This record gives sequence, structure tokens and C-alpha cells, in this order.
Amino acid sequence: PAASEVGGQHAAFDWLAQWYPVAWERDLPIDAPTKVTLFDTDYVVVRRSTGEAPLCLEDRCPHRLAALSEGRLTADGDIQCAYHGWVFDGRTGNCTHVPQLQGSAVGGRACVSAFPATVSQGLVWIHPGGAAAAEAAGPPPRQPEMDKPGFKVTPAVRDFPIDWPILMENIMDPDHGLFAHQASAFDLYSASRERPQEVRETVAGGTFAFTAAVDAVPKLGRQAATATDAAPLRATTTYTAPSHIHMARRDAKGETRFATAFWITPVGVGRSRFLSAAVGRTPFSIPRWLIHLNLLKFLDQDTYLLATQQKHLLAAEACAYEAGNATARRSAYVFRSPSEGLLLRLSRFFDESLRWVPNRARVLEAMGGAAIAFAATPSREFVLDRYSQHTAICPDSRGLVRNCQAISAAGAIGGAVALCLATARALQAGSFRAAVGASMLHILAAAAAATAALAARSIAAEFRFAHGTKRRDRDLR
Repeated sequence: PAASEVGGQHAAFDWLAQWYPVAWERDLPIDAPTKVTLFDTDYVVVRRSTGEAPLCLEDRCPHRLAALSEGRLTADGDIQCAYHGWVFDGRTGNCTHVPQLQGSAVGGRACVSAFPATVSQGLVWIHPGGAAAAEAAGPPPRQPEMDKPGFKVTPAVRDFPIDWPILMENIMDPDHGLFAHQASAFDLYSASRERPQEVRETVAGGTFAFTAAVDAVPKLGRQAATATDAAPLRATTTYTAPSHIHMARRDAKGETRFATAFWITPVGVGRSRFLSAAVGRTPFSIPRWLIHLNLLKFLDQDTYLLATQQKHLLAAEACAYEAGNATARRSAYVFRSPSEGLLLRLSRFFDESLRWVPNRARVLEAMGGAAIAFAATPSREFVLDRYSQHTAICPDSRGLVRNCQAISAAGAIGGAVALCLATARALQAGSFRAAVGASMLHILAAAAAATAALAARSIAAEFRFAHGTKRRDRDLR
């Protein structure tokens, strides 16, 4: 059915008329084709050493349908398929060379679709609607604090086997933070009857924006503020469709000293890429690996919960499509908390617009439709695999792991050498006291090397699967 037949103003949202972030530029290799995915469609992007805009083509060679992301960038700046050597202009998608033709005409069917790509605020964006739609859309949305002097930006990335609307809802749900994360700071964004959440929806430039604001004071527990306590700041959460979320405690002028920004890439049904940035007015930059070390643990605390809800929600969505209605989330969820005003608005937006997401209804049908609810929930090891979801796609974390492995190996060798020297000195000594004195420095060196090796192994282990049931139970105490 057409969008107008299902009803709701959000059904008119055009998902193909938007810019989408697919990676941090710093995480992409230079002059090397890299696969990214959007709406279950693969693209190949190339970050160029010349500083020009990235290249973006559909990741499918028209010859034998092999992935162009497995190929290479030529000296002329074109993308060459690794299978049979066909060469494509990365700006237009035109086939410029077929080695087997030796100068003969290539023909029109040999081209591949090209898409606009740009870099904005350190993120690589692509526009799946094509050049005309990209020009009409204007530039990608910006996070204001990232443009202001004095603010430091620390980016993060992780892929999830979680449906991207579910991940967005989770980010904008303050109530879960007190329980899933045991973090009291979330209470500043929650609401109560005395401190209601104000939700505003705006439409501009072909997109929708939803903003929730509430007094930034504790609402629950022993530290709860009274109704008369002053609230100098407002805890504000804004979602600008299709992918940008930002949260901050702002003063009356809308200013803040720290903001958290999120860009959730709609990789496909049941898949998402989490891009985030800690944006703060701080005197120094925090090492990226240290941010990741803490963020990975934080994300693990509730991601498996999202995996358990996912099959039920996808099945409800598939049933809604089959019935021709737009109430999947509002029928499946039970909203009661004063903090859920924004989530209720988001549910309506997703209910009315997700049907028109490219490939979504078709993929849900292929997954089994309503039968998705009976599928087994994937294992914790799969859902929370930090290595494939983060370490493998983050050069900074991969470098840290390599360094930790080197330190661990050096520590083991150094410790063994120190112990051997300590033993040799002890054997040469004439008494027990003399043996201890002669070998003490080597013993201390061996202990230091063993400690360094153990610490390095422990840090490296945090960049692989680490959040098993024991950690879960410990977090829930």
C-alpha cells in the first residue's frame, strides 16, 4: 500500500532523501576500498590520500556481481575489481577499462551506481538517494559543540546485531540507566509528576526532530529533589531523524560544558552501527582507548537485553505490515513511566515510517514474518563479541591490543631472564643472606615484568568477549 493509505504524518518521511554516517574518517584505511552497509545494501567507500571527498559505489561489480570492496584503488584513483580487473570511475561509476577487451568499447550496462559522499565533523557520510537528492538535502546535520573552540572530541564506534530503532529507543530511555547500568546520572534525565518531561516535535527541511527536556535534578531514591528545589539546568535529549541523537544538561541559553552525541547507522534489519562522541570543554584530551575500555563494558550491560526483546518486536512489526496497520510498537509496548513521553512519540514515528525503509518489509518477510518471535535468542558470546564489533574496525584499539601483546611477551621473556640471573647470583653467594642480597634486584625485576605482562594481558582481554553471566550477576548486585 501507499504511505497515505497507512496513515500518519510520519509516513511521508523519505528515508532515501537523507545523509547517513557510516564511519569515522580516522578509522578508514587510506586509498583502500572498504565495505559499509546501509539498509541491507552494501556500498564500497574509499578515503583518499588527496584529501578529496570519499568515493562511494554500490559494492557489486556488474560483471559477475563480486564485491568491489575486495578490490583496490588504482594509481589513477579508480576502483578495480579484484576478480577480473574491471576498472570503475569512483565518482561516476562508469566502467573505464576491461582488460580483456583491449581497447574495445565497454558498453552502457557495465557501469555501477555511484553515490555522493562527504566528510563532516570527522564522520564519513553517504547519500543513498543520489546526487540530486543530496543537493536538495543540503549538508549533513552538525553537532553544535563540535564546532566551538575549547571543546575536545573523543569518537567511538561499535557494530551491534541489534535493530537500529531498538538501539535508538534504548539511548533515549533514561529509566533503564538506574537498573541496567546502576548509574545514578541517568536520573537527571528521568521525569516525575513533580518534574514532568516536556516533549516537542518539529518538522523542517524534510525531516523530523524530537526534543525532550526535564529539570536536571534527581527524581528517584534518597537524593531526590523536592518540588521546590531550584533546577539551574535542563537535561535535554534531541533526536533528528534519521540517525542523530544528542544529550546534554543545558542552561537557559542552551549552553553546556559537555554533550554526548550519537549517530546510529541503519545497517539493516537487526543490525546497527553505533557511532558516538564525547564532546567536552576539558583542558586535555582523554586517550581514545581509555574511553573505549569503559564504553565497551557500559554497552555490554544492556545490549543482551535488547537482543532478547528484538525477536518479539520484529515479529510485531511484521504482523502490523501484514495487517496493514501502523501500531506495532504502541501495541507491543506498555508505557507507564513519566519519563516515556519521548519514547511514545518515537514509537509513533517508527510505527508510521519504518514500513517505507528500503528493503525492510521484504527482509522481515524473508526472516519469517510473525515466526521471528519463535527464533532462539543468539548467545551472549555472539551478541557481546567486542572483537568483531569494535576492535576489528577501530585502529586505535587494535594498536593497543598489539602493544599489550608485545608487552606481555616481553614481560614473560624479561621475567624469565631475571629469574635465571637471580638464581645464578644466589648460587654464587656464600650464605643465605648474601644470596638474597645478590639476587634481590633480579627478583624485583622479574616481579615487575610479570606484573606488566599480567596487566597487559588483562587490558587486551577487555577488547574481546568479556561480559559473561558472572559479570552480569556482579553488575546486578
